[in-house]
Amino acid sequence: MADPVRRLIVAVEGSTEDNFVRRILQPHLWSYGIAVSSTIVGKAKAAARGNKGKGARGGGCYSDWERDIRNCLKDNPSGDFRLTTLFDLYGLPDDFPGRDRIASDRSQADRCDRLEQVMGKRIDDWRFIPYLQLHEFEALVMACLPDLETIYDAPDQLAGLARLQAEVASLQPEEINNSKETSPSHRLERLIPDYRKKLHGPDAIEKAGLAHVRSRCPRFDNWLTGLEMKMF
Repeated sequence: MADPVRRLIVAVEGSTEDNFVRRILQPHLWSYGIAVSSTIVGKAKAAARGNKGKGARGGGCYSDWERDIRNCLKDNPSGDFRLTTLFDLYGLPDDFPGRDRIASDRSQADRCDRLEQVMGKRIDDWRFIPYLQLHEFEALVMACLPDLETIYDAPDQLAGLARLQAEVASLQPEEINNSKETSPSHRLERLIPDYRKKLHGPDAIEKAGLAHVRSRCPRFDNWLTGLEMKMF
């Protein structure tokens, strides 16, 4: 493989997705000649505000995200550079553009498509590849529940995981939905108290392998295929 000369930054909401990009996506896309790094949107703004709590890890309002995206594109003017996003549909900030216009969305996947288009039009840079994960990053973890078993040995954790597997057995991972009680992350935290999202999610995905995750999460697969084959 020739030395990678193409660069991609993945803008993420927090440390869980940042860890996933560095551990899983970075080595995978390197094999396609793409050098990948990540940036947590809103982190600099939160730190500037003196926020040393949860907000200091990123997130916050969309206006801060958009400012970071624009600055990143401005700081990297090369035609060999691309910037994509890995944001959750669930829990988007209140000021996310188009978030309140849901009447015409036939499905949550359609909603992702529409909001990605809105975000792309606002940024208006051909090197920007907007992506929203349906419904959230932990949908990918839901595709790997058998592999999550290898992380725990306490009977109560394994019992919780068995309950979770039974609870979502009839659902595709990306169809596991978007309420405070039933979103993938809330199900994991409710039934597996020792679940540590920053570590255990990427651990399970790494054990299962990207090929398995992609086979069960078609929207994620389409995004990654686009990065592999169509980015340049």
